[in-house]
Amino acid sequence: MKIDALYAQHIEILRKRYAEAIEALTKSGQAIDAVLLHSGSETVYYADDEICPFKAYGHFAQWLPVERPDQMVLVEPGKKPVYYRVVPRDYWYDQTVPSADWWTGQFDIVDLIAPEEVFDHLPPHRRIAFMGENTAFAATIGLPSTLQNHPQLKNRLDYPRAYKTDYEVARLREANKMAIVGQEAARGAFERRGSEWRIHMDYLNACGVTEHETPFPNIVALDEKSAILHYQHRRHDGGDKSRVLLVDAGYRLAGYCSDLTRTYARDDAHPVFRALLKGMDRLQREIVALSKPGLPFADLHIETHRKVRELLKETGIVTGSDAEIETHSISRLFFPHGLGHLLGIQVHDVGGHLKNAEGELNQRPTEHPFLRLTRQLEPGMVFTVEPGLYFIPTLLDPERNTEKGCLLNWRLIDELLPFGGIRIEDNVLITAQGHENLTR
Repeated sequence: MKIDALYAQHIEILRKRYAEAIEALTKSGQAIDAVLLHSGSETVYYADDEICPFKAYGHFAQWLPVERPDQMVLVEPGKKPVYYRVVPRDYWYDQTVPSADWWTGQFDIVDLIAPEEVFDHLPPHRRIAFMGENTAFAATIGLPSTLQNHPQLKNRLDYPRAYKTDYEVARLREANKMAIVGQEAARGAFERRGSEWRIHMDYLNACGVTEHETPFPNIVALDEKSAILHYQHRRHDGGDKSRVLLVDAGYRLAGYCSDLTRTYARDDAHPVFRALLKGMDRLQREIVALSKPGLPFADLHIETHRKVRELLKETGIVTGSDAEIETHSISRLFFPHGLGHLLGIQVHDVGGHLKNAEGELNQRPTEHPFLRLTRQLEPGMVFTVEPGLYFIPTLLDPERNTEKGCLLNWRLIDELLPFGGIRIEDNVLITAQGHENLTR
């Protein structure tokens, strides 16, 4: 199907979801006639007049590929959605709102000069729920505080976001293709002994984007910095002597995000580190292969820890019996984060812990507090699979003289610390038959 047909189908699904949410809340005693989605408002840095980079609110962005502040969509059951397109008169900044034929026909469009003008165009009834960060704006246009970001409405909109429409899957698939282009450019820069900054710039250039257009700040880490999970800097030196590169980056297309991680090692990297990298690549593919409908994501996470324990023992980093290694949770010293998260209009998409649309939660396993996804896998879900294995001094050093530490090969660990860590990440779609790896 062409993108306009996929998008029309997508809008119909969203209209149905919102109508069902409004009906459910009305039956429960919270009468709502419509939902007004606000894209968000611009802010400036403290004690400054420089505007912070803007990103539209997720539920708004699911309807419209418009990355502009103070835009609004009104969703009213049985009626065509209304897009309030706000274009201020301004000669300081370009206020143009991009539009395209493939999506404009799905809305009644009302042009405004200022966001407050929407007051004169809203339906006469005032039982309009407001969704968005700027609740002060909602108050100025007379929307009741009791219907601003209503928790029950939020749950009913967050929960189905996990089930991607065909339009959303198409966008995610294309976003993966572009991120792969960026990864190939990053690897090429690494092979040319580029610095973190040079690798980062080559990634952006290959994808044809600026830094603020990526779904999240690129993580480009050489050597020991690859053990910092959300490493945020980009050094201008050190590329000529580097031996390991970790790149965690993505691409945004019409608001939809990809999130890919690859780790590369030179031939002169420590042979055990290279063995670990090969083992982690194999492990990651095996975990992806297990993905199927009906499987709790937490089970994949737990299985990953089992495989990481095996790899640590196989490479001589850990000694002792399998029971000892499991009892002491050795793998958590090397793999401290969750296996993955929902992916979509947001990198860490909403609803990862929701059991149902009523807001009940699937709790994280006590021993895995950083797991972002605890739902059962079902067709339509897109999520990341990103096992890691790192040599993190802040986690390892406190164990040097403990009972747990007696199971660790400290001589080998000290040799591997300068190489940082490994993470490999793909984006996976659950299908009725099993899964599709959107990355590979």
